[in-house]
Amino acid sequence: MFFIHYLIKNKSIFIEFVSPKIFHKNTSKEHILFIKFAFLRNSMSYWKNYWNSVAQNKSPFIQVQRDGMSEEDLVKIEKHICLLLNLKPNDVLLDLCCGNGLLTNRFTPYCKSITGIDFSNELIKTANKVYQKKNLKFIEGDITKLSRLTNTKFDKILLYFSFQYFNSKQGSLIVSEMKKLLKPGGLILIGDIPDKAKFWCYYDSFLKRVFYFKQWLFSQPKMGKFWSKKEMGKLARQTKLKGSYLVQKKDLPNSHYRFDYIFSCYR
Repeated sequence: MFFIHYLIKNKSIFIEFVSPKIFHKNTSKEHILFIKFAFLRNSMSYWKNYWNSVAQNKSPFIQVQRDGMSEEDLVKIEKHICLLLNLKPNDVLLDLCCGNGLLTNRFTPYCKSITGIDFSNELIKTANKVYQKKNLKFIEGDITKLSRLTNTKFDKILLYFSFQYFNSKQGSLIVSEMKKLLKPGGLILIGDIPDKAKFWCYYDSFLKRVFYFKQWLFSQPKMGKFWSKKEMGKLARQTKLKGSYLVQKKDLPNSHYRFDYIFSCYR
C-alpha cells in the first residue's frame, strides 16, 4: 500500500494506492475515483488522448515520440524496413499506427501504393496535410477492427515502433486482422518491439528506474508493454502463421533493447 501526493480540484491531498481489485474499507469516494482513473489508463482511449495531445507539438519527431532520433537514424530505419520486407515496385503496402506519416512517406518510392492507418485523428490530419502524393493515403481508424476499415489486400503489412501500446489480447487480435488483409505469399513486419528480456537495458539508470516505478504506480508505463520472443511465437501459432524473431543490427537507434518479428503464411 502506497501514499501518493496528488492534486484534486487544486487541493493538495494524499491518496492511498491499493490493489485494483481490493479497496481499503476506509478509502473515500474521491480516492476510489482517482484509482479507477489510473487503471483506466490501460485502455485504448488513454493512448488515443495521449497521441492527440502530443500531435499538437510543432516538431514532427516529437509528434510521434521520436525526438531522440535524427534524420540519419530515419534513413537507417527506412533501409532496414525495405530490406526486411523486400519491398518491390508493384507492392501494395499497409502501414499501421502510421502516426503523422513521418516514416510512411519514406516508402513511396519503393511501392506501387501505400495506405497508412492510425486512430489519432490529429496525427492523421497532419499526415494528410503534409504528405500529399498520388500513391499515398491515410485513414483514421482502430486497427483492432482493421478488416472493417478496408477490403484491400496487401503484399506487405508494417507495424513499426507501436506494438508496445497493445496488450496480449489486442496484439493477438491485430495479427489476426492483418492476416485477413494479407495476400498469399505476403509478409507482415512488426518492428522495433521492446524486448522483455532486455527490460533493464532500457531502464538502465537510477532516474529511469524511478520514472518507471512512478509510471507503474499509475498502471501505465510510458513505454507500454515489453514483449517476449515466446509471446510473439504464441501469436504466430494462434494465427497459424510462420513467425521469425529477428535481432536488430547494432547501428539501429534502439537495437540495445528492441527486436523485430516477421510473420508469413505457410505454403
